[in-house]
Amino acid sequence: MERQETVEIDGGMLEAGGQVLRTTLALSAISGKPVHIKNIRASRPKPGLRPQHLAAVKTIASICNAELYNATIGSAELFFAAKKISATNLNVNIGTAGSVSLLLSQILPVSLLQEIKLHVSGGTNVPFSPPMEFLRKVLFPQLHKMGARLEAHVNRFGYFPKGNGSVSFSSKPARLPLKPIAITNFGKLEFVRIFSHCASLPKSVALNQVIAAKQELRRLNTEVEERVECRENAATIGSGITVFARTNSGVILSGSALGAKGKPAEMVGKEAAKNLLNELRPRQPCDSHLADQLIPFMALAQGKSEIHCTKLTKHCVTNIAVVEKFLPAKFSVEGKVEEPAKISVEGIAFSAKGN
Repeated sequence: MERQETVEIDGGMLEAGGQVLRTTLALSAISGKPVHIKNIRASRPKPGLRPQHLAAVKTIASICNAELYNATIGSAELFFAAKKISATNLNVNIGTAGSVSLLLSQILPVSLLQEIKLHVSGGTNVPFSPPMEFLRKVLFPQLHKMGARLEAHVNRFGYFPKGNGSVSFSSKPARLPLKPIAITNFGKLEFVRIFSHCASLPKSVALNQVIAAKQELRRLNTEVEERVECRENAATIGSGITVFARTNSGVILSGSALGAKGKPAEMVGKEAAKNLLNELRPRQPCDSHLADQLIPFMALAQGKSEIHCTKLTKHCVTNIAVVEKFLPAKFSVEGKVEEPAKISVEGIAFSAKGN
């Protein structure tokens, strides 16, 4: 990569959390533009880099052979300059119940260019992050359509606060430039799938989550498939449930919930079902959480991409702002934050030349 002028990013912009950091480093690596980030996670109760963020920063730095300054716990600023994205095989231990899915989301753009293999230990199902089931069943299928070649397998669950989950991730160079994507047709609901799981708890916990979710979803009047997985003597303790809805246009929307000490299993199942129903209510085809994840890939693709999302989140608006700092792409957004929206962009037809 040719060294370019350093991009300045204020980590206190918009959503002001880890999303700014993750998208910034991914696009800095892809574009070859060094970046200086300040005010990292400025609005959070514990601002600056936390252990899970530092693990993600060091992982992408290793993949990109990057120069890295101020990468310490609590640091509110960071300098990152990628040199060359290389094929990599790493063991990554987040060291806490930090989110494996968020760490992986940061390295997905660089995974377009090389064969990357990661074995990650941490939290697979933890608060304030998408569960691994979301990446595997909602995000990855859409990225596959665009030409990405990604796989992830959950070897064992990891719940807050112990973590101790295990995920194997692999990628092969994508077919570049990526194809544009259109998620604009909701279609007709075909079926719902429920995946309920627990560890170091009675199997009845996972089963009761399913029963409560199914009761809440009866109003959909559609076929419901279910899968339950329980590991009674695990290195972690907890439960979770994710509910997926698929339509005949290939759309997959989801809702999930996590168990917690003192929280009845029935409440967990009901919460996940309600989250799915909230996604289905606007009858828009792109899951609100999927929308913000797709933004960088839409900008990198060749041609016009368009998605109609169930809700325009602050994460999504933040991702758009960061992408436009690094790439010569301009998004069009029709809709207000926290409401359904249409998002489109003419991609830059990014290829692997120069990496």
